[in-house]
Amino acid sequence: MQELSRREREKLSRRNEILQSARKVFAEKGYDNATVDDVATNAELSKGTIYLYFQNKADLFMSTLEMGMEQFSLIIQESISENKDDPISGIMDIVQRQLSYCEDNIDIFKLVASDSIQIELHSNMGRNYEFKLKIMDTMGQSIATLADYIQYGIDIGIFRRVNPRDSAFALLSIIRGFAFSWMMNPEDIKLKDKSELILTIFLDGLRGENVTSLIKNGGKG
Repeated sequence: MQELSRREREKLSRRNEILQSARKVFAEKGYDNATVDDVATNAELSKGTIYLYFQNKADLFMSTLEMGMEQFSLIIQESISENKDDPISGIMDIVQRQLSYCEDNIDIFKLVASDSIQIELHSNMGRNYEFKLKIMDTMGQSIATLADYIQYGIDIGIFRRVNPRDSAFALLSIIRGFAFSWMMNPEDIKLKDKSELILTIFLDGLRGENVTSLIKNGGKG
């Protein structure tokens, strides 16, 4: 990989600083009430500098979402890298770390769940093809990386033979589902305490040959 020049590194650092400030502003004020001026003030930069990196408020917010999705993808890569030869431990690590990330960033996830953001997201996906490709590519990479890991577990005999891509999609969907459900009542329980239930459902399904026969018999043992 080609090393970035000093100027490119500085631009990337400044862009990340702006995104971190934008994230704080959106979390505190909400998307509708936040302004580019607010982000500039928080970042201690001029409004003109913000516009050197982002077109408008919508671009700023979509970029913060993209950054969050990239972090999810990074968690998967790091967990697999640290548990290369142990898919069970790796998947346990992925679930626990992703739940912890959601818990630590609840404000931004609450914004994502709002009606106004859903409308904005669909609008941007429709008119901004580059943004759509980035989001789809990040999601696709996460699923593909996890699918390869599950396939490795199948190859070494830890998991039964299932569609690894469907299994990867199912696991990430379960994590997201629990995260969004927890956001409705975050005071009741810590989200990461749900990891044991998620792992029991998912890993028992991957390892339990009896599940297939049960399904084929219409639920009758």
